Amino acid sequence: MKEYLSIGEIAKIFGMDVQLLRYYDARGLLVPSVRNEMNGRRYYHFDQVYLLATIRYLRKLGYSLEQIASFVANSDVSKNMDSMEAQADELQRQCRELMTTVDIIQKKIRFIREEMEQAREGAFFSLSYPDRQFIHIGEEIDLFTYEPFYFYPLVGFYTEDRKWFGAYLYKDPRAGRLLRETGATPAVIPAGDYLRGYHYGPYTSIRDSIRRLQEEGAARGYELDPCVVTLNIIDQFSEGHPDNYVTGLEVRLLGKRKD
Repeated sequence: MKEYLSIGEIAKIFGMDVQLLRYYDARGLLVPSVRNEMNGRRYYHFDQVYLLATIRYLRKLGYSLEQIASFVANSDVSKNMDSMEAQADELQRQCRELMTTVDIIQKKIRFIREEMEQAREGAFFSLSYPDRQFIHIGEEIDLFTYEPFYFYPLVGFYTEDRKWFGAYLYKDPRAGRLLRETGATPAVIPAGDYLRGYHYGPYTSIRDSIRRLQEEGAARGYELDPCVVTLNIIDQFSEGHPDNYVTGLEVRLLGKRKD
């Protein structure tokens, strides 16, 4: 084996870009043993492949370049073992977080598919529900800084002169953990019989669909809850164009009107 390797040769051995080796050089992490002052060519002593292997190994473990520099400069094996143990704990934490996110994504996909199986534009039908939990978020402007908004189906509540929102805890076995972590108190969409309809299109015209739902309920002779519940089915997180949004609309039936 050659005693010295050019930057291109060492890059080929490790299957990496020479620009990354130049970056490691600039950071002082892997400095070539020889640099030709005339043409600027870099040459690495063969023994430096072991250092590069260590850098690559630690990068695979998720170490930052600053952590790697400290690791390779440290001659205390016990401290490096402590560092690796701490990194393993951090990776386990990240893994748990990622698996939670994967579970939430899969749950939202199931929610969309189940809801779209019965969604029909212009259709109205009755459904019975048990109590359904959600986390209160607040006004529309509050949505975008509230983390569960990005992972859970959005539930809205519309009255004649107001609207507010929450994160719908759709069949989520981990909801208890979320509530503990956020300190949130769950609210409930009350159990009962509901008249269901759908809004197709942007949210700016949703009140037109709400009015049609209420008119349908009145035509069927029902006394209606003044609050209409909305559930985002196809929204901005699954469809790029607002014209293609689909929102479930529900109004609780309080009983037949006594005329």
